[in-house]
Amino acid sequence: MTAAEALNYARRYFAKASEYLETAEDSLDLERPTAAAGNAIHAGICAKDTVVTALTGTTSKSRDHAKAAAELRKSLAGRSDAAAAEKALRELIAMKGDVEYGTKAPTLPQATTLVRRARTLVELAGEIVRGR
Repeated sequence: MTAAEALNYARRYFAKASEYLETAEDSLDLERPTAAAGNAIHAGICAKDTVVTALTGTTSKSRDHAKAAAELRKSLAGRSDAAAAEKALRELIAMKGDVEYGTKAPTLPQATTLVRRARTLVELAGEIVRGR
């Protein structure tokens, strides 16, 4: 894949990440914590795909989302925000099973935290696809 193609893919992932984040924020406003949390998790995963694709030209599509955080950190090697980005993604991924398949709904404070983590990742992804 050429650098231009990778950037186009990254921009598509970023559009998805942004949409998921916007929906998560709207769900928070409506006090719908399960929807907010689920969309935040997907926003974070799409933001990771944005960053990794923009910086390396490809991203893994493993069902093992735990590997995604390590992939993100590796792609951000040398950046001061690498550890924070990895931590944010790990926190989102850690809640994925409970939010999507569990019987106990997340609380509004839990969802708020997840949306904040997703926002951090989506903002970072935006900086990277814009070349900042």
